[in-house]
Amino acid sequence: MLVTKKLITSKFEPLKGDTSLESVKKRMEESGIYTLPVVDSTTHALIGQVSLRQLDGSEEGQVVSDLELEEPVKVYRSQHIFEAARLFLQYERQILPVIDEEWTLLGVISRGVILEHLAQLLNVAESGSAITVTLNRIDFSISEIVNIIETEGAKILGMTVEKPSEPQQTFAISFVLDIQDVSRVAAALRRFDYIVATDSENEVLRDDLENRADELIKYIDM
Repeated sequence: MLVTKKLITSKFEPLKGDTSLESVKKRMEESGIYTLPVVDSTTHALIGQVSLRQLDGSEEGQVVSDLELEEPVKVYRSQHIFEAARLFLQYERQILPVIDEEWTLLGVISRGVILEHLAQLLNVAESGSAITVTLNRIDFSISEIVNIIETEGAKILGMTVEKPSEPQQTFAISFVLDIQDVSRVAAALRRFDYIVATDSENEVLRDDLENRADELIKYIDM
């Protein structure tokens, strides 16, 4: 899922050079958002950000242009929401500015929106069965696997890929399917010489998938 227009709050008022620091501090304290984006008043391009710590010692009458702006943490339109989630985790933000290729500010995306769509994307609330396919690096292509799964009448609710730490190691691709009995799917994959583990063969697999998703979502929501 990409960062698209429907996820962006466009009715967001960024800071400008003539915004008073007194009003910035008041806005941060009232909203609970302690880092705000700054745009060029003419082009509406993102030029930096102001954090609450920069306002310590500010004097009456000072404006944003009196500060040395911080490098903005931002996400580009059409980047994947996983990238936005990574930035929320790394920088512990409530919002992220969203820009286009020219750095024009399109609006902001909130942590709550990312949480909601991340939960949908990971399908942590969906019931089903898990299956894991092991692939060699040179064989890493999931298109055939997806086709086999869907040919057997199953739908994929979620997927994770465990990357190898060493070049010679294999990829482990875990699928959550919308069916309880995955024996037909497993048999079909094995006919194509795939190495497959199912729920009955690996009882902790689905729990591991759900726990990873839960931990990520809970951590972002802290």
